[in-house]
Amino acid sequence: MDKADMTGKPQGVIEQVAEIPVLRPPLRRFRRFFYRNLGPPSMPGAFSLGCYLVKRFPQKLPFTKFASPDHYTFYLPPFATKAYSRVLRGGLLRDFHMGGGPAAVTFAVTGRCPCSCYHCSAHRRPRTGEMDTSEVKDVIRQCVDLMVGSVVLTGGEPMVRQDLPELIEYIVERDATPQIFTSGYYLEEGRVRQLADAGLQVTFVSLDSPVPEVHDEARGVPGLFERACRGLKYAGEAGISTGISTFATHEAVSERHVERFFELGRELGVKEITVFDVTPTGKMLDRDDMLLTPEEHLHLSELQEGQFVRKDGPKIVTMSYVNETDIIGCFGGKYQIHITHDGYVTPCDFNPLHFGNVRQEPLRAIWNRMRAHPEYSKKTVPCRMQDPEFRRRYIDKIPPDVPLPYPIDHIPLE
Repeated sequence: MDKADMTGKPQGVIEQVAEIPVLRPPLRRFRRFFYRNLGPPSMPGAFSLGCYLVKRFPQKLPFTKFASPDHYTFYLPPFATKAYSRVLRGGLLRDFHMGGGPAAVTFAVTGRCPCSCYHCSAHRRPRTGEMDTSEVKDVIRQCVDLMVGSVVLTGGEPMVRQDLPELIEYIVERDATPQIFTSGYYLEEGRVRQLADAGLQVTFVSLDSPVPEVHDEARGVPGLFERACRGLKYAGEAGISTGISTFATHEAVSERHVERFFELGRELGVKEITVFDVTPTGKMLDRDDMLLTPEEHLHLSELQEGQFVRKDGPKIVTMSYVNETDIIGCFGGKYQIHITHDGYVTPCDFNPLHFGNVRQEPLRAIWNRMRAHPEYSKKTVPCRMQDPEFRRRYIDKIPPDVPLPYPIDHIPLE
């Protein structure tokens, strides 16, 4: 199948730019006033209350009336599942200091990958030390015991693991929601059906640019854009919910990449588009100049708000919106944790600091240590990895020649 077949555009270039409506300024100002002064930032239990409301009133709230009405977002389990109920309970216990744990874990089950991305967040992380099947299953069990609802398998490239269907089946057996983030390199029809039969619920494919040649060059794999788009079609046909994951740079905002991905997602039957802010990490750890401006954050935030008046197309979830309206704040170490392929536990995928290793001690002990740390025992609205003060206090003090992630207790506190 050629690129024109996948995108409907000559030579695979996405030329059409969607005009995504935004809320009228008075209503937008009211929403932000509400969230900042009366809403979730300081109220214990607000996360669980929000989860309850979108479950109780599906298709009546903006995020649940189209695209995927049984989900608030793919980062949380479907409403009518034990996993979703566990997330609600875990949020209450966490907020009232009675236990609980994160809502989701991203688990890099391998360091192997066919790509050589210029922005790889796993830079300086060894590719050796991959856990075997039994070890991965034990970590998944510990995650669910910690009240995790969604287990997101990442890498490297998770599809290089031949036991991936077995791992997905185990996540389902533990009443959690299995997801994968993939480059799309191995999303071939037969392999996709194996994963669907195992119970995979969500597949996110990472796309860096809506221009195929630019994406392929960034990933170091000719033809990858076409393979990824074809894989998204296969996954949708197999009954797996699909999403596009991308990240916003200065160039991506100015060239309206998100709007163009929205059009591509509509054509491919994609249900959700996730837009991460560009984060100086991995190969770009010292690139603070890449941080978005307030105006760029606002533009991305307004793209997500647009779905409150839109009635079709993929959902758009932007980290700029989540932080800018003070709804959730920084996910890391509260709503999410990340586990590397060799067992280190970090607050999120992009954070190069670890709190311990699951091969050496139980996950709950590491989680409790993370939550007790002066930095992670408080709510922080902006993404910490984008916060200049956090970077000055922690990231800038990581020695330049050590493997990552680096133990946070080796960072001298001021």
